[in-house]
Amino acid sequence: MNLRWLLPFVLALGLVGCASTSEPVEVNDQRVSLVFGYFDMKDAPSGLDWVSLKKYDSKKKDGEWYRMGVQDGLYFHVGVEPGAYQVDKFGGMGGVPLLTRRPFEYNFGGKGRNGTALRITQPGVYFLGAHKYVNHAGKGLFEADKFAMEPVQSPTEKELLQRLVKALESDQELAGYTRQLSLAKQRLSQL
Repeated sequence: MNLRWLLPFVLALGLVGCASTSEPVEVNDQRVSLVFGYFDMKDAPSGLDWVSLKKYDSKKKDGEWYRMGVQDGLYFHVGVEPGAYQVDKFGGMGGVPLLTRRPFEYNFGGKGRNGTALRITQPGVYFLGAHKYVNHAGKGLFEADKFAMEPVQSPTEKELLQRLVKALESDQELAGYTRQLSLAKQRLSQL
C-alpha cells in the first residue's frame, strides 16, 4: 500500500487553526507562534497520528484546541495564538493489522498542569518537551488504560528543531510559512 499521501495529509491537518474554526493559518499573521514537541511511543499499543493542544484561558464555552501535525513522533503547529496551553489528548492507530487494528486515544493529564504546559505571551518558537510513553500493567493486551508520559533527554530540542526546519523547508504544504521557518532558524542558532 502506498502511503506517500499520508504525511502531507497529516501535516495539512496540523495547519488548521482552532477546532472551533476550519480556517487555515494566515501565513503573514505576526501574532502566532511555532509550537513543537516530541512523543516516543515505542512502548505504546499504537503509533502517534495526532496531538491535541488545548487552550486553557479560552473565552469560548467549549474551549479551543489545535490539532498538531505529526512526523515520526515530532508534533507541531505553525500558528498558535497567545494563551495558556498544554497537550490534552493524543492518539493513533494500533493493534494487529486485519485482526485488532483500531484507533487509540490517550489523555495526557487534563486535570491540572502537565509536562507540556506553557504560556505564550509573545510570538516565537515554543518547545513542549520530549516525553516517552511508559506502559503500566493494564487490563490486557492492547489496552492503553494505564500509562505515564515521562520526560526524556533525547531527542533534544535542538535535534527536533533541526527536523522541523527540514520539514518547513522541504514540504510544499508548509512552504508559505517563511516567518515560522525564520523563527525556527533563529532559535536553532541560539541552541
